[in-house]
Amino acid sequence: MSYQEVVYNVEDGVAVVTLNRPDRLNAMTLTMAGEIRAAMQQATDDDQVRVIVLTGAGRGFCAGADAARLQSRASGEAVEVEETLPFVGAVDGGLNLPAAFAAKYAWIASVPKPVIAAVNGPAVGVGMVLPMFADIRFASDTAKFGTAFSKRGLVPEYGLGWLLPRLIQPSKAFDLLYSARLVEADEALEMGLVDKVFPTNELLPAVMDYARELATAVSPRSNRVVKEMIYQGLDQGFDQAMEQCLAEMMKAQKSDDFKEGIAAWKDKRVPNFTGE
Repeated sequence: MSYQEVVYNVEDGVAVVTLNRPDRLNAMTLTMAGEIRAAMQQATDDDQVRVIVLTGAGRGFCAGADAARLQSRASGEAVEVEETLPFVGAVDGGLNLPAAFAAKYAWIASVPKPVIAAVNGPAVGVGMVLPMFADIRFASDTAKFGTAFSKRGLVPEYGLGWLLPRLIQPSKAFDLLYSARLVEADEALEMGLVDKVFPTNELLPAVMDYARELATAVSPRSNRVVKEMIYQGLDQGFDQAMEQCLAEMMKAQKSDDFKEGIAAWKDKRVPNFTGE
């Protein structure tokens, strides 16, 4: 598939989706939003892809919504009915999650494979929303995070007001959403907004090493179930979660990946998981 504003590559079982408007710090357009969705669907459909990395070209991850788009909205010149555009809805073949996860950008959670955000620079507004819906977040030491909304007279979009207090302490979520201040990478790591920070030139190699390990040494079937259990668990009580856990363990013990995992462990070799 041909893309205009993202780059899509697959290497060693890892799909890398790169936001590609570096001259604009990868500011979000409707085209880019649709292409991110299409690239994630392409990675979902490809059985050779086990892990997905989302990153940005140049020195930015995503500087937020494109300025021209915001100005046209503020002037009343453009009114978008985004629910009709091709970047909403859970991905086909995705996880069985609550209906809200089909909303714009929240659908990233429905991708049935691990999604790792490699935040290589500023991630602001919608550019911050994207990595928050990734499963794991790694950042460069030049990354910055900001919600931006309150400084534009807006409110948290795309479920960020629900998501942030589940990722970090509620008081820290209030701080980020009230002030819309920029948070440097070290502070983002301290508050739990990201999982690791690397020097800029080491970020993508480190992320790719981690992604390749997931792609080769871990059952894709297990990872799909783990992801579904975690996201479903956000909407469950402990009794439901425990019941689901026990049922999924019984299914796992009948799977081909379980048999292969035990055989590889016994033979001290790299497993050849099929996802079945």
